[in-house]
This record gives sequence, structure tokens and C-alpha cells, in this order.
Amino acid sequence: MLANLPPALPHVVRRCVAWLQPRKTSAIAVAVVVAAGVLIAMATSKLSTQSSLFSVPLHSSQVVEVERALTIWNEPFVADPQHTQIFVTTARRRDVLLRLTLAGLPHRYVPTTSDVLGEQQNAFLPQSVVDDRRRAGIEGDLVTGLRRISGVADATVVIAPAVDDPLADSTRAQASASVQLVMQSGAQLSATAVSGIKRFIAASYPGLVADRVVVVDGSGVAAGAQAAPDKTASRETRLQNSIQSALDAVFGVGAAIVRVSVRALDEERSAQSTRVTPRGVLEADRGLEHGSENGKHFDKERSRQRYAYDTIVETRASHADAVARVAVAVFLDAHKIGLDQSKLVADLVRAAAGADLSNGDEVVVQALPFQVATNSVVAPSSRFGIRTTIVAVLLAAGVAALGVFLMRPQVAPRRQPEPSAAMAVHFTLQRELPQTAAYVLSSMPARLRDDVLREYPIDQRERILKHLNGRAHS
Repeated sequence: MLANLPPALPHVVRRCVAWLQPRKTSAIAVAVVVAAGVLIAMATSKLSTQSSLFSVPLHSSQVVEVERALTIWNEPFVADPQHTQIFVTTARRRDVLLRLTLAGLPHRYVPTTSDVLGEQQNAFLPQSVVDDRRRAGIEGDLVTGLRRISGVADATVVIAPAVDDPLADSTRAQASASVQLVMQSGAQLSATAVSGIKRFIAASYPGLVADRVVVVDGSGVAAGAQAAPDKTASRETRLQNSIQSALDAVFGVGAAIVRVSVRALDEERSAQSTRVTPRGVLEADRGLEHGSENGKHFDKERSRQRYAYDTIVETRASHADAVARVAVAVFLDAHKIGLDQSKLVADLVRAAAGADLSNGDEVVVQALPFQVATNSVVAPSSRFGIRTTIVAVLLAAGVAALGVFLMRPQVAPRRQPEPSAAMAVHFTLQRELPQTAAYVLSSMPARLRDDVLREYPIDQRERILKHLNGRAHS
């Protein structure tokens, strides 16, 4: 294979080596800059690659929900012309899907009345099928309305029509409805809101009354029903607040942490005791007899006493939620409170608890150094913006350094200044859309952002400022 090479190739290689020998450092620098530029270009192209967000096409209503959420989250996206799919950058697809899942989006598609009426009807369909379709459309309208209620993440509505059989039971012949609400985390509907939902469902279907509408939550419990209060939890909260407020008043807020654990009996117990108390002599009888028999004399003394006493029967019963044992743990900040004050704090805790603590209950006081953990959480969109900005700045810096090195013989005598970071960023973003430039500039420092904006013409600067200030659609 070496014999097939051109004869002039070795001479060219020697000339190149001889030319690079005195410029070894500069050649290595150029190679490093070129390699960095190639890597940055590959990373930028990977970040800018678009991929479909979902593996299956969506309904237009679902796409609208996702678009609204992505717009609020400031996530860049593109929708297809058919409005059935959304495209995001490949690097952000996983994070966006996770965020949509946590938000419960998109909701499952439920056909509404407009969808049912828009279907092509068959003139030979039975009336029962037509009624079922109309009822399914009404159920979809109700689900759409329930999803707009504050605190409701999703809903399911099932309407059972009235039975027209005259021989059927009259209690089952009336129309009824079942509603299941999936609430957002921490949200709960009041009894007034549940009553309003029942009236809302009953007014949407003929012959349906609010009394025959059942509303349950995601756990199957009747929505709006007042749960039985947990006496143990309320007792813990009351005792903990009492002790915590007392310690805060003495040592200051943040110097002590109180935790209370109340253990209930968890079983009903009963005990019965009988007590007998004597009250003295009730009746006394005493007699003395003298006599003789067969020539013998005798004396007989007789004594009899009857005592009075009281009998008391006591019966004690303990409920299952009665307190069996109370444990109080107090954590003191060692930087503010000394360990020698633990006995004083323990006495203060018992005094603040009052009758809630008995002799068998436990109070533990320990002084430990408190540490405040500061965890800074960066939003996904901010991470993406900072990463894109860094890539763009590095790419611009690499291109600028390569240009300066190649033109060094021409610019060395004149000592022209090197391009600034603002000019490099403007060079990278000058062909991007205003919303893209605003998205990148929003994560930069204010001083650098102002310098970059000065590089734009006035009309382009105003459009970018509208996107930065959130007035692009006003």
C-alpha cells in the first residue's frame, strides 16, 4: 500500500513538520481550540435536537392542557400542524415528562357533548344507543367542569338512567349518579362544596335529584364527611404546643424543639374493688349466771357483740383512647442553652404540661448543637438556561480565539482589543428568535444582559425586552 502513495507525499510531510517545529506551542493551542469547538458544536446540536414528547398521538384538548403548562413553566416546545403531538428538545424530554406526571397532566380524554354531536350519525341506530351516547357526552361535560374546581385533580362521573319498567322497584326506577373525585395533595372539599357538586350534577340530567348523587374521594370515603377526630393526635398537638410556647417564651424562638408522643391503651379495661370499713359495736349482750348442781357450785358468763361496717364496691372502666403513657423529648440548642440547665428545663416541661403528665411518664432533655442545612434547588428550566448559555459562551470564545490566532500577524502591530463577552454572546444569538434570545438572557447576570442588549438594533432590542418582561402577548 505504501508503494501506491504519491512520490511527493513524503516531501510534503517533511515540509509540514519543518513548518510546525518552531510553532509547536501555537499548533497545540489551535488543535485544542478546534477540538473544543467540535465538542461544543456536538453538545449544542444534541441539546437543540427535537423529539416527540409522547409516544402516541394526543387529543387536541390534551395538547392544549400540556401547552398551557409548558408555557407557564417557560419550557420551549413546538406542536405539529395536526395539533396531536408536542416536540421538545431531547435533553429536556425526560425532565418535562416527570414534571407533567407530578402535575397529573395530561388528563385522560373524555368525550364531551360536542364530540358526540360531531360524530357521523347512523339513521338505523337504536334509540337506546343514541341515548347512551348522549349520556356519555353529558358525563364528559361534567368531568370537564369538575376538573376546573379548585383542588380537584381529576374526576369520574357515571349516570344511571331511570328504569322504564313499570314492574321494577320504585326505589330503583329513579335516575342516580356516582361521582369520584381525585383531589390534589393536601386539598379537601368542604360539606358546602360537596353539596354544590351534587346540585351541579343533578341539574345536568333530567329526572336526577341531588339526594341520589353519591360523591366519594379517591380513597372511597364520602367526600365532605367529617372524619372522627383523633383524640390522641389532638392531645399530642395540644401538649406539644403548650410546652413549645413555654420554652420559646423563656429561651427564645428556635432554641428548643419539642416532640410529644402519646400512647393510648388501644383496648377497653374495667376493674372492680370491694372495701369494708368497720364502724364500731352496733349491739352488745352480756350475762352472768350462778348455780349449783349435784352439790357443785358454778359461775357462767355469757358475752355477745355485733359490729357495724360499710361495704363499698368500686368499678373503674378505661376507654380504648385513654392515655397509657406520655413521652416528651426536648432538644436544646447547645450554642444557646447549657447542659447544666437540663434539670431546670425538665421541671419547666412538667409544670407546663400540668395534669397531662403523671409520675410514670417520661421527659428527656438533651442539649445538642443545631445545624441549619441550606439546600439550593435550581429549577430545571434554570439549569437548562445556564447550561445553554455556558455552551454558547464557550463556543463563541473558542471561535474568537481561533480567529485571533489565525490573524495574529495582521493584528499584532495594531493591537486591536479582543471581543468582549457581550459581543461573543451577541454573535451567538444574533440569528435566534427574540423569544429564544430572551430565554438565554434571562439566566445571565444583569450587567452582562444589559451589555448584550446594547449590541442589538433598537427594534430587535425592544422585541427581546417584551419577552423578558412578559409583555410579548399584550
